[in-house]
Amino acid sequence: MIKALLIIRLKQFYRGIIEIGLIRMIFLIGLIGFLGLFLYTKTSDKSTSQLVSIGLLSLITVIQLRRGDKLFLKTHFSNYKLLILAEYVVISFSVLLLLVVHRQWVSLIYFLSLLLIVHLDLKTKYSSLNTKLQLLVPSDSFEWKAGIRKQLFIIVPIWIISAGTSFFIGSVPIAIFILGILTFSFYEIGEPYQMILSYELNAKQFLFLKVKRQIQLFSIITIPLVGLFLIFYFDRWYIPVAEFLIFCFIHIYVIMTKYAFFEPNKKSPAAQTIGGIGVLGGIMPVFLPVVWILTVWFYIKSINNLNYYLDDYNPQPDNII
Repeated sequence: MIKALLIIRLKQFYRGIIEIGLIRMIFLIGLIGFLGLFLYTKTSDKSTSQLVSIGLLSLITVIQLRRGDKLFLKTHFSNYKLLILAEYVVISFSVLLLLVVHRQWVSLIYFLSLLLIVHLDLKTKYSSLNTKLQLLVPSDSFEWKAGIRKQLFIIVPIWIISAGTSFFIGSVPIAIFILGILTFSFYEIGEPYQMILSYELNAKQFLFLKVKRQIQLFSIITIPLVGLFLIFYFDRWYIPVAEFLIFCFIHIYVIMTKYAFFEPNKKSPAAQTIGGIGVLGGIMPVFLPVVWILTVWFYIKSINNLNYYLDDYNPQPDNII
């Protein structure tokens, strides 16, 4: 059963890679190679290996809380938690291997943490939940309205716990990391093309509005946490500020990848794959220049892709009589 499920995941990943294209795939292979070399070097250090482990565990926790296939696994497999654990071990294999190679004791804690994560099963049946909080979100940011509706009972507790424990140095940075990862999911599925047309903007104006709203709304939920961190650790102001800026860059990158591969009413495997790899690279500050370059690249591709729908709103040259 484990083998069959992993084969399905491999085929899904393969379809995403095929949609990326040969040139971008070669580029991403190089990026993954540099990322692997970077991790190999950094995991030899005890403190860095702990940070890498915390970051990856936080990412896997978010995946576990957001999984949409849990009901399917429960009803079709008696040992579904073992299947989920196998997936997470495969995802973490390279990092776990590096930790073992460098004889970092955190590898054992990492594996034990995976055993706990697979038991997380938050019941989220709030697809029709509407709150006053959603009314504060601008109408042109439907991604945030829908995202908050689905993940309100994840986002709010994380924010409250982080604010209440901000006197611990790691509380706010971890919360910003989780909130930053959660908001990526808001842009997974392509909206109906009618919603894009309703803005009555050309491609450049449309992308600018999306980026502006994302940064505005992400700032609203994270800046207060940054302020609380500065109250207790002002001498280390650069930690949450740098994290906030990095996530802003990654959010812009994710938006560009979404519309570079945009198809109405579909979740693009290519956008997910290339977006996920870029996010992992962006989390490592040394790869930020790569994320910037890819952002420009996908911005150009997004403009070309959206012009199919929004060309009527481009400035038209005066008719020559």
